[in-house]
Amino acid sequence: MNKERAWPQEGAESVRNYLEKLLKVAFELDFSDLYFLPKGGEYLISGQRLDRLKQVSIVSTDFARSLLSLMKYWANLNLAEERRPQLGRFDFAKGFVRLSSVGDFLDRETVVLRLIAGLSKELRFQSWSDWQQLLSDQPVSGLYLLAGPTGSGKTTMMYELLKHWSKGRVVLTVEDPVEAEQKDFLQLQVNEQAGVSYQELIKVALRHRPDILVIGEIRDTKTAEAALQAALSGHLVVATIHANSAELVLERLVDLGLDESLLREALVQSLYLRLTPNEAGELVASFSKVDWRVKKRLRQRLKHPLDIGGEEVENI
Repeated sequence: MNKERAWPQEGAESVRNYLEKLLKVAFELDFSDLYFLPKGGEYLISGQRLDRLKQVSIVSTDFARSLLSLMKYWANLNLAEERRPQLGRFDFAKGFVRLSSVGDFLDRETVVLRLIAGLSKELRFQSWSDWQQLLSDQPVSGLYLLAGPTGSGKTTMMYELLKHWSKGRVVLTVEDPVEAEQKDFLQLQVNEQAGVSYQELIKVALRHRPDILVIGEIRDTKTAEAALQAALSGHLVVATIHANSAELVLERLVDLGLDESLLREALVQSLYLRLTPNEAGELVASFSKVDWRVKKRLRQRLKHPLDIGGEEVENI
């Protein structure tokens, strides 16, 4: 299927119609981000898709400022502030948009939009059998992590797993923000401005004694420590994290200051998800995985090589 779409043009649309059409096309093309950056006396609008930057349009500064004001209004931000950083969000179609605004050294406002499709789009897997096998391998406890580039479908895949794993179980999520309402889950939302952090909500969540604790993203040491302790206490903790491969998830957590031996006890599986276009131009998901339970069992056996007639092996 050819996914070429017509981008809106300045002069042919009102500011509101332009922005709505721009977002609509960007969502349809699976863009993860839109950039509004000053360039000379104009503004360059570009978009990110599959880790590649594509120029979308060049508009006049006056038109761009009107666009920025409208999106800031939708996000309930200060319209008069064009220099200091501002963060906000607004709903669009079945998803939502995160907005980040800051002025450059010439006091020209720049904006980046993160496009979150929510769960309105289903993932198509390159190997359906691999996906079915993953669904059937439901852990009881431990740390289960999903990694991948921005816009690769980590959150969508996580929720698809949870749909199958949550039957008869209490699922509690801690997210920033909640990306899709799930009637069968208890969902908590981070609010840093009100002093409600990931760490505080994880503490509260554990008092609710969930079978599955979901952490939207492990971003820092405190969140990672809280996730690790929850996993070691017998909960199944499912979360996303930024790492460059399924294997490097461990290294990423160690870099955040966590104890490697405790991590090896807690980790059950890590996945690395990617989206690539098929012959029809549609995005399909593929993933690699590391089963840390297998590595753990192998290490334990190799501590007693005579029991299995083998020799001790290092660096497993």
